[in-house]
Amino acid sequence: MTRFGFPRQARLLTEGQFRRVYAGGGARLHVAPLRVRALRRADGGSRLGLSIGRKVGNAVVRNRWKRAVREAFRLNRHRLHAPHDLVVSIDWEAGTERVGEVAEAFLQVIERLNAAEEPGDGRP
Repeated sequence: MTRFGFPRQARLLTEGQFRRVYAGGGARLHVAPLRVRALRRADGGSRLGLSIGRKVGNAVVRNRWKRAVREAFRLNRHRLHAPHDLVVSIDWEAGTERVGEVAEAFLQVIERLNAAEEPGDGRP
C-alpha cells in the first residue's frame, strides 16, 4: 500500500459502523459544502464513510461529489493527529459548481479536528 492509497480498511462499510459514528457523540462539523460527523478511534487509521442523498442531484452529480470527497480524504488523512471515523455528507443546496471547494473544506475539517485534540479550549 502506498501512503496515499485508499484501501478497504480506510472505508466505513457496514450500517453498524455508520451507526457507531452517529450515536458515538463525536464532533459535528459544518464547513460548506461539507457536513461531517467525526468519532475518534482508539487505534488503527482514519476511515471515511459517505452519505450523499438524492437531494444533492442525480447519480452523475452524486458520484462527482463522492469522487471529490474520496480524493480529498485520500490525500489528506495523514494530516489528522489522531485516527477518526468520518461520515461526510453534502449540503443539498450545493450545486455541482461547488465540487471544487471540497479539498479546501476538507483541510479545514482536519484543522478543526486537530485543534479539538489539543489541550486547552479548542472546539471543533
